[in-house]
Amino acid sequence: MIDINMKVQPSFYDEECAIVFSFYFDKATKKIGEAVVYTCKKSNEKGYNQDNIDTDIQEKIAYIKEFSIVDEYQATSMKKIQHFLDVIGIKKCVRHNHLGNEIAF
Repeated sequence: MIDINMKVQPSFYDEECAIVFSFYFDKATKKIGEAVVYTCKKSNEKGYNQDNIDTDIQEKIAYIKEFSIVDEYQATSMKKIQHFLDVIGIKKCVRHNHLGNEIAF
């Protein structure tokens, strides 16, 4: 794996009820890119609790809003972002393509 450094700067947006993480990547003293990831809860399916009552299941999800990283470091940077998200309990990370469709990572 290519050795790069990642710095994370979190922010909280009350209006959107989202935590936004700004990721900065560098190798030695050279900046190689940055990414911005929004995290929030997505309610998209029904579940049942122990009393068989319908409940909304809220999944924690991350949306990649910006991803501008030098081509040769993109895969390694994405793996570092995914590892970070996994550690904080977010298993699903998506990005929108140019047609507006979600692409899961």
